[in-house]
Amino acid sequence: MVTIQERKIRILISNIYMKVIYYYSFLFYTKFVKDDTPHSTTIWAIGIAEGFFASAIFNLLIIHFFCYNTGKWPMIGITLIFLLMNYIYFSKSNRSKIIKEKPVFFGSHKISILLTAVFYIILLSSLFLGPIYGKYLLNNC
Repeated sequence: MVTIQERKIRILISNIYMKVIYYYSFLFYTKFVKDDTPHSTTIWAIGIAEGFFASAIFNLLIIHFFCYNTGKWPMIGITLIFLLMNYIYFSKSNRSKIIKEKPVFFGSHKISILLTAVFYIILLSSLFLGPIYGKYLLNNC
């Protein structure tokens, strides 16, 4: 059974992780891409990456248990939900706090960049690997 203290620690860790992801994505869109609206682009990038991952997991679960492929509309719906959640989570007041804090993992700029890259690689790879594994599951139904 999970205690309240353990739950608070998990929430704190996920909160810190999302702040670091947001901060380093924001830096990418300001320094490398030089986007006009880096806050919006950062929210879109995080939301779409999380949406792709969640919709791939959802589709694989539906295929595994019901032998039914959900199609594109649930994927679009799940992605829109994640976009909305990220827009709410990274509200305007929260965004400026994150940028001023300059959060990092373990006090290391390099580790933070590495974990941010791994975050996007894993989540966006689900866009390609999810359908491949889904097709495999459908063939074995």
